[in-house]
Amino acid sequence: MIRGDSTDYELLDKWTKGFDCQGYKTCEIGVREGLGSKIIMDNVINNYIHVGVDPYGNLEYQHYDNTGAYTCDYTDEMRDTMLNDFKLYRNQGKFTLCNMTDTQFMNDTEHRHSTFAFVHFDGPHMTKDVMTEAVWFANRSEKGARFVFDDYKKYNMALIAQVLELYNFKVYESGENKCLLIKQ
Repeated sequence: MIRGDSTDYELLDKWTKGFDCQGYKTCEIGVREGLGSKIIMDNVINNYIHVGVDPYGNLEYQHYDNTGAYTCDYTDEMRDTMLNDFKLYRNQGKFTLCNMTDTQFMNDTEHRHSTFAFVHFDGPHMTKDVMTEAVWFANRSEKGARFVFDDYKKYNMALIAQVLELYNFKVYESGENKCLLIKQ
């Protein structure tokens, strides 16, 4: 069974159901066991491919603005289980894993010139990291793009939303743990 580590998955389901990606990519930063990516792939239409970004490997890093660095349980075994669970998606060309950090992904030449229609931000939860990711993807999105931020109350979402207004994103709806912005 593919699991998630948060709540508001019913909102993610609602926000992705029938969403037309117009041939562009979808992405999830922070795949973990894969529930967010599964919901996205099962619900959106006309996406080129879904890209999952997660380094796994039990890395030690600072997760939140007000904590020190520590190691979470993102093991290589978890990655291997997720890849096995996603075997059908991978075989159908619907999913690719970028087994790397968000910073490595944003510097990777393969995706630098891509356009993304839907992004689920569920990786690092430090304001500066989420801001960097959000601006990077905003520069690679078209009108109608949807950005979902997980655990948005754990970082300065108001500041991120304000900066994304410069890219024509507006807050559309929020739940307890997830917040949706849509590019106007």
